[in-house]
Amino acid sequence: MINKCVCIHCLKDVVSPRFLIPANFESLNANHFECSPDIIGLDSQKTDSIMKTKLNYYGISLPEEEAPRLSCDASEKTLQLKSGLKIIVKPVETLMEEYPDSARELENAATIDGKALFIYQPFKPMAATELVCDSCHLILSARNVARTTVGNETVWETLDDTQESNFTVSLIAGSKAGKTNLLLAMRKPENRVHLKLMTEEPFIENHFTRAEEALNEGNVPETTLSPQPPITFRTDQNQDINIIDTRGEETKEIRIDRAVWSDMLIVLLDIASVYESDNEEENAAGLKRLRQYLNDLERHCRTRNEKKPIILCFTKCDLYPDTADNIMLYAPDGKTENYDPEKLRVIRNYHFMDNTETMIHTLCDELSSRMKQGNQPVYRSIYRTIQDIIAYCNQISGQKVDIMCIAPLGTPAENGRINAELYKPRHVDSLLHRIVQYAAEAES
Repeated sequence: MINKCVCIHCLKDVVSPRFLIPANFESLNANHFECSPDIIGLDSQKTDSIMKTKLNYYGISLPEEEAPRLSCDASEKTLQLKSGLKIIVKPVETLMEEYPDSARELENAATIDGKALFIYQPFKPMAATELVCDSCHLILSARNVARTTVGNETVWETLDDTQESNFTVSLIAGSKAGKTNLLLAMRKPENRVHLKLMTEEPFIENHFTRAEEALNEGNVPETTLSPQPPITFRTDQNQDINIIDTRGEETKEIRIDRAVWSDMLIVLLDIASVYESDNEEENAAGLKRLRQYLNDLERHCRTRNEKKPIILCFTKCDLYPDTADNIMLYAPDGKTENYDPEKLRVIRNYHFMDNTETMIHTLCDELSSRMKQGNQPVYRSIYRTIQDIIAYCNQISGQKVDIMCIAPLGTPAENGRINAELYKPRHVDSLLHRIVQYAAEAES
């Protein structure tokens, strides 16, 4: 079985790995990489236009004091830089013969088709020890890869002895449904018991650190305008779970590639958005786009004869706590805590599917009352849409849909602000627990 090297951000996109030039290579600056199109990179003075576009996906700009991130392809070459230093890409064995004094550095080098990138400077030679995706420029988990053929497809095979198992989850929802806030809540230690948060990729950490700082100041992170970097959790069984935050209006463009190549989907159903103003038709448009997206995804999965488990989450449940407790079968006296979680999940799914119309009607009534939007007839206009969304989820998953309620913030947001002291996400730990269960089932 081929262990493919796949970028956890691009997933199944056709990409080629590149060598990541070490950031502590201080002699390399913006002017040096003008010498060759083989090297691409960025810094505050001169940013390659392609890389700038890629990094804008993450809303990241590097300040002047940070080292540039540069990468080089794997074609055999010797590049003479303006500083007099050389970047050499050759087979590892050849480099060992030519630079025997640098054997220790070369032993730890990353390789692409048996070749390594070596930076020759008299007092501090070094080799590239990490690889990046040439499409999004994020660091790959693999350090040694080679081209191989599977059928009519050329793929990159990971040659590392210890390659973790990966399980990829995509969050699917419309704009302002709380996907980014959900990921921020997942990162909290109290919500990810027994899961280790992996932080090797600095660009990923940069993105979420800035969002967490905004949240701590009472500012709700801005709507995601482009595909964001994933976060990775590692289980006790050494399995990596990659969770991808998609662009808020992903459903508008019907980009289904990420969902198609994911192992599992989390669909966030944001009914509360319909009550954000008196313009019912405009507010319900997000749910209708989500329905269309899932319709297209269902047809695509049917063509490929694939089934994907789905957790359908009614999000922002702090706005309808009574109905949410009913859906989750949560008793205020805590008696449900004594139930077996797996049995409770099965009963919850059956309970909801058998009483869907009543629960959605009750949910809409509670939202209308709490958000003070009068008696607008939202229920009649959106119930059919919600019915279709549930039906498509059942078809995509082969009737394997879990029903949950979550509150990524746990407190209402007004004009992009929350009371940071009341920040308390709800049911996020239960959601992560179920994701881990699905990942373990896929591994077995």
